[in-house]
Amino acid sequence: MASCSRSTHPVPRHYSFGLWLTSILLFTAATTPTTKGCVEGEKDSLLDFKTGIVKDPSSRLSSWRGRVDCCRWSGVVCDNRTGHVVELNLQNSDPDNDEMSIGGEIRPSLLLLTHLERLDLSNNDFGGIQIPEFFGSLTKLTYLDLNGSYFGGAIPPQLGNLSRLRYLDLNSLHDLTIDGLHWLSRLSSLRYLYMGGVNLSVASHDWLQAVNMLSSLEGLHLHDCGLTDIPSSLSHVNLTALATLDISDNLFNSTIPNWLWKLHRLSYLDLSFSMFHGAIPAGIGNLADLRELHLSDNSLSGPVPTEIGILNSLELINLTNNLLSGSLPTEIGNLSNLNILSLSSNSLDGTVSELHFARLTKLSELDLSENSLVISVDYNWVPTFQLQSIQLKSCKLGPAFPRWLRSQNSIEDLDLSNTSIEDVLPDWFWNISAFSINLSQNQINGTLPTFLEQMTNLATLKLSINLLEGPIPRLPPYLRYLYLYNNSFSGSLSSISLPLELELLDLSHNHISGNITSFICNLTQLRILDLSSNQISGEIPWCWQETNIIIYINLADNKLSGEIPSSIEKLTQLRSLHLNNNSLHGHLPPSLKHCSGLVFLDLGDNKFSGSIPTWIAQNFQKLEVLRLCSNMFFGNIPTELGQLHHLHIIDLANNNLSGPIPRSFGNLNATKIYRQRKLTSQYNRLTAQYISYAALNVGRPFRSLNFDGTYDDSITLTIKGNSLIFSIIVYLVNIIDFSNNNLTGEIPVEIGSLSTFQTLNLSRNNFVGQIPATIGGMKSLETLDLSFNKLSGGIPQSLSDLYSLNHLNLSYNNLSGVIPSGNQLQTLNDSSIYIGNAYLCGAPLTKSCYDLKSNNVTKEDNKDESFTPSYYLSIILGYLVGLWSVFIIMLFKKNWRVFYFQMFDKIYDRAYVVIKIRINRLTTD
Repeated sequence: MASCSRSTHPVPRHYSFGLWLTSILLFTAATTPTTKGCVEGEKDSLLDFKTGIVKDPSSRLSSWRGRVDCCRWSGVVCDNRTGHVVELNLQNSDPDNDEMSIGGEIRPSLLLLTHLERLDLSNNDFGGIQIPEFFGSLTKLTYLDLNGSYFGGAIPPQLGNLSRLRYLDLNSLHDLTIDGLHWLSRLSSLRYLYMGGVNLSVASHDWLQAVNMLSSLEGLHLHDCGLTDIPSSLSHVNLTALATLDISDNLFNSTIPNWLWKLHRLSYLDLSFSMFHGAIPAGIGNLADLRELHLSDNSLSGPVPTEIGILNSLELINLTNNLLSGSLPTEIGNLSNLNILSLSSNSLDGTVSELHFARLTKLSELDLSENSLVISVDYNWVPTFQLQSIQLKSCKLGPAFPRWLRSQNSIEDLDLSNTSIEDVLPDWFWNISAFSINLSQNQINGTLPTFLEQMTNLATLKLSINLLEGPIPRLPPYLRYLYLYNNSFSGSLSSISLPLELELLDLSHNHISGNITSFICNLTQLRILDLSSNQISGEIPWCWQETNIIIYINLADNKLSGEIPSSIEKLTQLRSLHLNNNSLHGHLPPSLKHCSGLVFLDLGDNKFSGSIPTWIAQNFQKLEVLRLCSNMFFGNIPTELGQLHHLHIIDLANNNLSGPIPRSFGNLNATKIYRQRKLTSQYNRLTAQYISYAALNVGRPFRSLNFDGTYDDSITLTIKGNSLIFSIIVYLVNIIDFSNNNLTGEIPVEIGSLSTFQTLNLSRNNFVGQIPATIGGMKSLETLDLSFNKLSGGIPQSLSDLYSLNHLNLSYNNLSGVIPSGNQLQTLNDSSIYIGNAYLCGAPLTKSCYDLKSNNVTKEDNKDESFTPSYYLSIILGYLVGLWSVFIIMLFKKNWRVFYFQMFDKIYDRAYVVIKIRINRLTTD
């Protein structure tokens, strides 16, 4: 058979030139845009669509004018040859900016765009309208993106008619629902499906069967969809092309299903926040193409499987916040492409050595924090990687400071808090270019270097809870967050050079002295100021300005004197004010009422005087904590305080207050929703709007600034006679303390409506009357102290219904009767609870109620025995003396005798007549 071969004869020059010229002409014709304008009918369709858009703050559709070719309009793309509109892209390119969103009605005139292939309306605001059903008639669509555009209601099943669709994004903020997912099976060309945030709970039982029909699917995103069911097995896995799977933030409460390991093309797997439990299956080793593995925030237990070590394509491992235990497998050291390793917040233990990092040359982020791991490497070890983020909190690194850090020249974020370091910080350490350093909760000693100011990249420095001492040197110029609390720093406050960009300053619990200078008022970016528990003296500065945006001030436990400055009225954003335990005096200034956003006010343990102003209730509507104890306030407790519906800690103890408890205090019902307050509490986690994106990622402080950009408040309260500090759980504490005043009247029955208060202390006052039976309604009461009052009557049986009660003091009153028993009262068997009440009886007192009754009977018997003969003789003599006295007077006074006998005659005559008439009647009958 003759073989075919290319001809070797030369082509004539004029012929080759003609071919070349023809090719050029054809190429030019193919690539030159059409001079023909867009189709007139399609222009009219778009202009009609524009009339439905009533919200266009950024004038995105301003170019849509009738005289202009619609192919030149913003967001409109036409076919170069035919002029038909093939793409309409009206996405909001800045999704975080509502001022860029369009909104209104989507008119059905879009149906005239019969050649439309791509439609993008993402990140807009259509006000919850339903996705138009007619979208299902745009049958040439290959791309439909409605992500984050505030569509609502049920997704129309007509979308299943878009058989050419390859990309569908319906990601929602919980506004969209479904009636079913059967329509998905008709999208035979679909490659990428995004339905995150869509409520798919209706399809929880069959969502996987519907998705498994899409054999061309490469990306599936169903995060936060309310799914509860995930089959443990599939008879036939049809998703063989799937490369990306995100089913995070669901409610599966299941073990990880085995069919996942049959998805051999997976490169991205996210199962985080989905209530998975049990072990990580060894089958994970089958996913040879896997690059990112996200299994964080579940309840996975057992060891980290060694099979992970054979996934050579892995670039990211995130197993954070699970229940994993055991040692870290050395096979992880084989993952030469690994860039991020995050295993924090588990129960891992054992030793981590150089073998775990043997081939991790690309590692840039390492997070082993909140485990019980021991980092043990050779003293001269030099890692092969260059880390940008090092998070080793609560691992054991010390006692020596880790020398291998000297080789890390790219560190941006370093957290070695609570790592058992007991060393002086070496000079080379201060040469790193990090923007966040956290070395708190160690035993680092020595002083801070004078060249600290040369760390020009440093934004956050946390050295709290160490043994550092000496003066605080000049600080880095761009420092924004400084935590030095619980050390032994000394020197004058005025000598500290504070950066103008500072937003948070915490120098509490040190030995700093001197006055608070006016320079503090020049820090216009400062939001958090904590100088508590030092030796600072003088007055609070009067220099506050309207430019100050501070929200938290804590100057407690110092030696401050003087009055609260009137300039405090300029701090209109203030949320929390702690001035307790100083020597401040005077009345509460009216200027304070301009701080109307206050939620936490602690002025206890000072020398304030005057009456408690009513404007506290009128102006501080958000107040949750009010502590005015141990001052010299007098007068009545304002009735208006009962209007503070968020108030759940009120401490007015140790003052000179008088009058009754206002009945309005029964309205303090904020504690009935304390579980909701846990989520929205304004004082405990002061929303830090000032925290920038960078600040949220500079690391996690031990105490103050939280991962979500919030600040924990704290308070000292006296409970059961002990001073206790409450910090993170302040929002759960509900207390009324009016002890040691001169309050009078009866305890109001309305007190029983405060069903979630845990402490009620009314001791050392002058209350009278009975303990109200309604007190049994305080179901959460743990501590009740009514001692040293003038209460009388019996102890109400309803006290036995207080199942949480563990501290009771009713001593030194005038209570009487039987001590009730049963339920929780059976456990309170200390007789000192009832001491000083002479007429109480029953357990736990030694005086029985039978003895008390016997004593009463004996007293009655004694009264009978006192009727002796001499007693009766005295009665007879008294009668005779009185009778003879009348006779003697009549003997000597004639008018008395006449009156007496006349009166006797009249009585006799009347009696005679009445008797005679009665006799006559009887005889006649």
